[in-house]
Amino acid sequence: MTLTPSVSRLRTVYAEESELFRTIVNAASPIEVNLALDILRDTTPERTLVAAITLREALASLPTFPCSMPIDEQTLARVAGLEKDRLAWSKPLDRDLGLSVTTAGNFCFDLIVQDGSDAIFVTPVPSGHTIVNCALIDAMMRHEGLLPAIVEIVTDMGFVFNPRPYLSLADWSLDHAQEVMDDLAELF
Repeated sequence: MTLTPSVSRLRTVYAEESELFRTIVNAASPIEVNLALDILRDTTPERTLVAAITLREALASLPTFPCSMPIDEQTLARVAGLEKDRLAWSKPLDRDLGLSVTTAGNFCFDLIVQDGSDAIFVTPVPSGHTIVNCALIDAMMRHEGLLPAIVEIVTDMGFVFNPRPYLSLADWSLDHAQEVMDDLAELF
């Protein structure tokens, strides 16, 4: 089983229902995810929604920046094939697409996606409401290889990348039932 889902099957629902798709993939609150899933269940194949949940789990498994890395920046640069570019270490991925990390010793301040002239910081600001920066979702839908490249650089940093796989929406709902109930209790 692949750890990073293919975005090709997600592009249709992303194009048709981008706000609901972003909520499924990126909302920090499981109750928001459940509401978006319930709305899309009638119009979207379950397999596609499970792929969106798989993408969500992959994004949630990324480290939260800033953080300490298990390795130092020189080792990361050597292992990941990064080159020094001003204050960052960078790696081109494709035409007008690349990854950069800002580091000091074994501390990583942020992972940045260079998408054309845009610099997309992976960490959302303000943090807490979303898993990653919303612009990253849009970039991943445009570039099939972006998520695997992000996962590769994260594992090169020495982090374990082990997202929880789900085979059905029922599995995800059961796994997050307590969090949903806690969210509901906070509302009332």
